[in-house]
Amino acid sequence: MNKWLSLAKAAEYLDCSKDTILRRAVPWSNESAPGRIRFKFLKLGEDTRMERRYWIEDLDGLLVAS
Repeated sequence: MNKWLSLAKAAEYLDCSKDTILRRAVPWSNESAPGRIRFKFLKLGEDTRMERRYWIEDLDGLLVAS
């Protein structure tokens, strides 16, 4: 499974709005940020463009916390 999700997939994964993801988003750092979702600008496929991608382990952390 891919460790990075697009904004739409991250919102679907948490069953929340895209705005919720954007409000919790912070730029990538090597240390976790509790209650936040780290992102990087990545290109995940040949036919995709550079977009914010959200770290699935941070999403999992929000699921466990709720």
